[in-house]
Amino acid sequence: MVKSKWLRAVIATAVVLTLALSMSGCGPIDEFYSYEFGSTSAASTHYVAAAVLASIINTGNPDMKITVVESGATHDNLIKTQAGKLDGGFATSWDGMAMAYNGTTMSEYIAYGEWPELRMMSGYVHNYVLVVVLDHDDQEEGEEGEIIETLYDLHGKRFSAGVAGSVTEFNIRRQFDSLGIEPEWVSASYPDVIEMARNREIVGFARASTSIRLDASMRDLHSEIGITVLGWPEEDLEPALVATPGTSAHWVPEDAVEGLSVPGFYTMGHTTGIFVTTAIPQDVMYRMAKTYVDKWDQFARAWSAAGDWTPLETDLALLNDMVGRVDMPPLHAGVVQLMKERGYEVEPALIGPEYDEDAVDR
Repeated sequence: MVKSKWLRAVIATAVVLTLALSMSGCGPIDEFYSYEFGSTSAASTHYVAAAVLASIINTGNPDMKITVVESGATHDNLIKTQAGKLDGGFATSWDGMAMAYNGTTMSEYIAYGEWPELRMMSGYVHNYVLVVVLDHDDQEEGEEGEIIETLYDLHGKRFSAGVAGSVTEFNIRRQFDSLGIEPEWVSASYPDVIEMARNREIVGFARASTSIRLDASMRDLHSEIGITVLGWPEEDLEPALVATPGTSAHWVPEDAVEGLSVPGFYTMGHTTGIFVTTAIPQDVMYRMAKTYVDKWDQFARAWSAAGDWTPLETDLALLNDMVGRVDMPPLHAGVVQLMKERGYEVEPALIGPEYDEDAVDR
């Protein structure tokens, strides 16, 4: 109930801010741009992020209105945009954009085929996926258990790849498969996964977080029976990343996981961001991007998880690491224009053919 009240309060504030500032504009508007973006469940904090970001763009541009609609998240948003029901949306993971752009992996994307009009607008938070396993050193004498020291030790063992139906579960399964690792998959809600781990009915689980840390459930589990985190061998990163285009790998320094003493390791992750299509004109997207980039501090105050993201800079850092490995959708021409104006170099692979270089000088 407290969370529900908090969500309603933040969304209400965003709506009031939009109305108040939009009425402060003066002068006639020659053309009005209205777009519908899909988000996720209204109970999700990502819905709040979508509402706040849309509010910031709307208040900075009296001739625009982005309406955020509740949806089934990443793939639902992409499929509805392909069907012309949405103008863009929020994607829990960039890998969904890569699949839709290339017409691969999911039956709906394969049936649609390549989608050359798809464009990336921005990321706003990165999610790190921790592979958590039970610590066999804390087993009671005579208690049955498995000694798990590497990812390969999970083969044939009961393991949860993440919350049932989540992007984490989808990616982990494909990444493990690329390495020939086939656990006995257990699909369940997170509370059920924690309870199963507490009862040693599973050997471990995968969990996504916006920071490298243990959440409250993991801390409780660690205090009761002990846990540790497994890293990805460096030589196995490439096949896993190819299996899930749009994901990324990150080095976690020694003892960087608060509450655990573990050596440095590689972890996989996925980025949450916004996609659009070439139907939005370059000059319109340029103004949208300029507004949210310049007001990012407002967004981060309302949605603290975005505080670690530097718009434009973080986008390029992650995308440049992916270029050459997978075909990602290009950045929208308006975003490219802003990046170049701000002095960033943009890889040719991230620039669509519709980009108007001369617009920078106009």
